[in-house]
Amino acid sequence: MPGLLAFHAHPDDEVTATGGTLAKYAAAGEQVVVVTATDGAEGEVHNYDNADEVKAHLAEYRAKEVAAALEILGVPHHEWLGYRDSGMMGEPSNDHPECFWQASFTEATGKLVHLLRHYRPEVMVIYDPFGGYGHPDHVNVHRVGLAAFHAARDLARYPLDEGDEEWRPRALYWNVWPRSRVAQRARLRHEAGQITPEEYELQSKGGYPDEDVDVWLDVSAHWEQKVAAWRAHRTQIPEEWFSNWLSDGDDPASVFGTEAFVRIAGPSGAADDLFAGLR
Repeated sequence: MPGLLAFHAHPDDEVTATGGTLAKYAAAGEQVVVVTATDGAEGEVHNYDNADEVKAHLAEYRAKEVAAALEILGVPHHEWLGYRDSGMMGEPSNDHPECFWQASFTEATGKLVHLLRHYRPEVMVIYDPFGGYGHPDHVNVHRVGLAAFHAARDLARYPLDEGDEEWRPRALYWNVWPRSRVAQRARLRHEAGQITPEEYELQSKGGYPDEDVDVWLDVSAHWEQKVAAWRAHRTQIPEEWFSNWLSDGDDPASVFGTEAFVRIAGPSGAADDLFAGLR
C-alpha cells in the first residue's frame, strides 16, 4: 500500500519536524512509515529527578517515548536504521564507532533502500543539506536519504533481498523550517525575556527562505496530537519548552498548524498536499 515514509535522525524529530504531517496523512488512511536513524543516546534528560540514572539507559527510554508518540499520531509503522546517536557536531561522541556519523555510507544507504522497497512509499521526506541546524545525524539523514531515493532502483549496487520488489518513491521532499516560523519563535522568546536583543537579531534571520517553500501543509486540525506527541518525549521536552512558542493571545492552531516542505523530485502540483500530482 503506497503512502509516505519520513526519515528522521532521532526519537522526537519525527514530531518536531513532521508531527502534524504524519497525523494528517495517517488520519486520511495513508500508509505512514517513520524511519529513525539513531537511538538518541546522546540526548538531554528533562523532567526526571534521577537524571544520571536515566542518562545511563537513555536509549531505552527514548525507544519507549517514540513508540508512545507515534501511537498518539496514529502511525503504525516504525523502523530503526540501527545506529548510535552521534551527538552535536564537534563532540567526542562523533567518533564513536557505532554512531551514525561514522557509519558506512554504502551500508546505511542499503538499509534504507531495503525499507523503501519493503514499504513502497509514493512520497519520501528527508532534511535539507544542512540538516536544519547542522547536527551530524541530521546532515547524514539528508545524505543517506537522498542516496537511497536514487539508489532504490540500482539493482547492481543493491540487489533485491528476499521479498523485495524494485521501487523508488515518486516524490521527494525536504522538510524545512521557514524563516517566518524561525523569526516568530525568536520574537516570542525575546518578548518573554528568554533571549537577549542581540540573540533575537541573530536568530530571527535563520531558517529556510519562505519564497523557496513549495508546500505549506495545513495541519491545524492535528496540533493537539502534535503537542501530545511532543510531551510523550518526556526526557527531551521540558515543560517550559512550549512557552518558547506561545504567548498570551496566541492561537495554538496557528502556531503549530503549518509544516513546510521543498519539492526536490516529483510532479509539480498544489502547494498544500505532498501527494499532489501523484494520483
